[in-house]
Amino acid sequence: MNEIVLIFITFSLVTAQLTSSEDVRIVGGHEAPRNSLRYQAALRLLYDGTSSFCGGSLITRRYVLTAAHCLNEDGLISLEVILGAHNIGHRESTQQRILTSTFKFHEGYSDETLVNDLGIVYLPTPANLNQYVQLITLPSRADASNSFVGSQAIVSGWGYISQSATDITDVLRYVNVYIISNDVCKQTFNSFVRNSNICSGGVGKKGVCFGDSGGPLVASGKLVGVISFISNGGCDAGDPNVMSRVSSFLDWIAANSDAVIS
Repeated sequence: MNEIVLIFITFSLVTAQLTSSEDVRIVGGHEAPRNSLRYQAALRLLYDGTSSFCGGSLITRRYVLTAAHCLNEDGLISLEVILGAHNIGHRESTQQRILTSTFKFHEGYSDETLVNDLGIVYLPTPANLNQYVQLITLPSRADASNSFVGSQAIVSGWGYISQSATDITDVLRYVNVYIISNDVCKQTFNSFVRNSNICSGGVGKKGVCFGDSGGPLVASGKLVGVISFISNGGCDAGDPNVMSRVSSFLDWIAANSDAVIS
């Protein structure tokens, strides 16, 4: 059985630099057209002397959805949420940078199994919705019975291109993937995959890598998954990627944000 691997990364606040290499990108993907994925958020998690990096999705003007494992770290002081970004290494005029120390992760989250790997971040300054920043639609309650198996989806982020990369990318990248059944996904991960997970296939070595944690899996214009973990085979092993299934957490999201879920 493959073990699971978390895919967020830590930097020194003093020495961390963003690469400008055109070869670094989400595995098997492409540079996103500038500000085309307007719901995508970047999260800089700030500690005493270090920082880590995750992705997220803007679900309301006040809240960003991400992974619990991004937030469940000792010494986490605050977060810088960056919206409207393309080149994360620059302070583009399109960007909104919001500092916050208010966040929460699911009460049932487990570091060992990554069950309930979902968290939420509060924005004390509400996001300004414009041509660069927009909300992503959440699944409806009717989508609880929709597995989305066979649907084409998009994953995106500033993560590594491969297991051997050494830094996140400067520009936002994406890759088209297909959602596979949990039964197929369990052939790689066994009991680590639950009904509250959703998986994308690794065919053609396409998927997520370090630095993409907490980012979006979007199908049919809806946020259906939040990037959680990969196999210990690495980013370019061709194994499935595992996300938290958003439709399994609609009650939790509604209770912990101002999202209105139909």
